[in-house]
Amino acid sequence: MTQVSSQPMIRFPMRRLVCVEALAWLISGAVAIGVVGSMGAAQGAWMGAAACLGGLVAGLLVVAMSPEREAFNWAVIQIGASTVRMIVTLALGFGLYKSLGPDKVGFWSVLLLSSVAVLAAEVMVFLPVLRSANAGQTGAAVTEASA
Repeated sequence: MTQVSSQPMIRFPMRRLVCVEALAWLISGAVAIGVVGSMGAAQGAWMGAAACLGGLVAGLLVVAMSPEREAFNWAVIQIGASTVRMIVTLALGFGLYKSLGPDKVGFWSVLLLSSVAVLAAEVMVFLPVLRSANAGQTGAAVTEASA
């Protein structure tokens, strides 16, 4: 038996996700590098931001490869993308830290602050999509309401 779903298939607002996450990474990285630099621990801070950028791209690839689906099922994609993003960020960060030996405070504070900012941006974009699952909205209504 084939079950017909009452939820419409929606396309995720990928352009909005890319813009919001990139902006969050850029602003948080710049602020963190500035604060760490004023404390005198800036050596290696840019490497923390670079590791976070690598994870951000990996997480975006998970979302970009996902086909249209019901709004409720985007929760699984969001958890998967967040998991991939954090694993890649931490793996790159640990690899850079062990191989190049940057300043501990400068490196890890920028990496973690940028990661938290990107996570907040990701949730900000995914939340309206997940809320539309209860309301039965279409993808166009989701992107217009969340813009």
